[in-house]
Amino acid sequence: MEHPTSFRLFFGRNFNLIDREKMMSKITSLAAICLALSVASCCHQKTVVPAGTSLKVEIEVIAKDPAKFSDRLLETEGVLKNAGGNYFTDLRLVLTGNKGGEIEVTAWAPLEVPPPRPGPNRPRRPKVMSDFLDRRMRLTGRLEDQGGKLILRVEKAEEIIDREGTDEK
Repeated sequence: MEHPTSFRLFFGRNFNLIDREKMMSKITSLAAICLALSVASCCHQKTVVPAGTSLKVEIEVIAKDPAKFSDRLLETEGVLKNAGGNYFTDLRLVLTGNKGGEIEVTAWAPLEVPPPRPGPNRPRRPKVMSDFLDRRMRLTGRLEDQGGKLILRVEKAEEIIDREGTDEK
């Protein structure tokens, strides 16, 4: 016969009411801990960027820890410079930020093109990389490992033009 202060759980074990109160207290505490952990963990999750959208990041932030951004589509702005000695023999394209940071970037346009044919219907020469040097640019791309260095592989490039229609040099 069962004691009047006990109850039977669905798996057949008898518990008295004192044990039940302790158990309910523990369950409530466990629920409170789970809730606190889930609320606290939401602040420490990675920023989720929808596929196909770029993450806007300053050059200095990328330069400080490039590995942090290796699997993301990035958008950044700066002045395109040749950090090498010569355009044709030692070209090393870098995008420099306002605060002195720089990241190496790949070429997105040809380095040179043959001269157009002479005549009245000359086609317009396509832009080459030298046309973008010392210009403010907005570049979108992904960092990729090239020879042990992370370099921004440019997928999209836009020259930043001020309101009067000239660059911001």
